[in-house]
Amino acid sequence: MRQAFDFALRKVPRQARSQATFDAVVEACARLLGEMGYQAVTTNHVAERAGVAIASLYEYFPNKDAIVAQVAERLMSRVMSELGLAVPTVLDQAPQQAVGYWLQLIYDVLAQEQALLRVFYYEVPFTNQLPVVRELGPKLLQFSHSMRHRAGNTVEIKYHDASLYLIVNLVSNTLIQMILDPPEHIAREEILLALTVRLESWISGH
Repeated sequence: MRQAFDFALRKVPRQARSQATFDAVVEACARLLGEMGYQAVTTNHVAERAGVAIASLYEYFPNKDAIVAQVAERLMSRVMSELGLAVPTVLDQAPQQAVGYWLQLIYDVLAQEQALLRVFYYEVPFTNQLPVVRELGPKLLQFSHSMRHRAGNTVEIKYHDASLYLIVNLVSNTLIQMILDPPEHIAREEILLALTVRLESWISGH
């Protein structure tokens, strides 16, 4: 039986001061997760790093896992925001360079979050139960549809959701594995080039 986790907030901050306390707690937890790992972090650690009383922390969060869930939400929001902002630049690239440029950009964005990605990928026991993670697949599909539409004639194949699903998973899983567990005897550039060639072949229909 899957263990139930409580991610619900006790209270949502409404005023600037309470929002500042809330933000300090979430940001402190994010830093500590990267430094100490999921198991070692406690709410006392978080409150101390945030510079708030433990009672103030519990005013908004019932437990550590509710804070970790907020960290995950902000992590996903940062990644998707950075990728979204980069879309116009990607589409400005020459067709023969766009895919490689896009893959390198995704890699760079994810690599900036390596410490937190490692914690959520290997340590947090409920990552796949987090609402933000469960919603990620549909969001990535929607994002891919939007990119394809904006790319216009540079993408020739008529994708359906199954094709986009395969592409999204191929790219995301490969890049995450490259960041978290890179192969010892294959250079990053070789893998990115091979992935670029594979993806270019796929989206051109060849």
